[in-house]
Amino acid sequence: MEIFVIAQWALRALLALYFLFVGSSLFLPAQREAAVSAVKRVMPKAARSIVLAVAIIAMLAGLALLLPWWLPRFIAGIVLIALLIALFMITTGVAQKTDDAEASRVAVRVRAVVQVVIGALILIAII
Repeated sequence: MEIFVIAQWALRALLALYFLFVGSSLFLPAQREAAVSAVKRVMPKAARSIVLAVAIIAMLAGLALLLPWWLPRFIAGIVLIALLIALFMITTGVAQKTDDAEASRVAVRVRAVVQVVIGALILIAII
């Protein structure tokens, strides 16, 4: 059982780093503009606010995975899974805006599988 707990903490730390990277990358000008243009297709008036909120939520929820209490970790995990589902369109839109040649090679199905794997890792981390 002790090995599982250590593995969970390592997984939480890696997921926290991943979501810190994801959130902080939305503050970079090129990534932010690509994300805003992807969100503008759905909600044109609130695109900048949504991208800013997503960046902050991703970073805070990622850090919350490191908390020692079960309930905040569980809530953060659920929020991150919901964020992954809601932002699938943004991540594909950003990839297509930033590098068109690479985005055409990476299919939407592959991105969907990666999202499911990350969601499963989050579930394992918050058990």
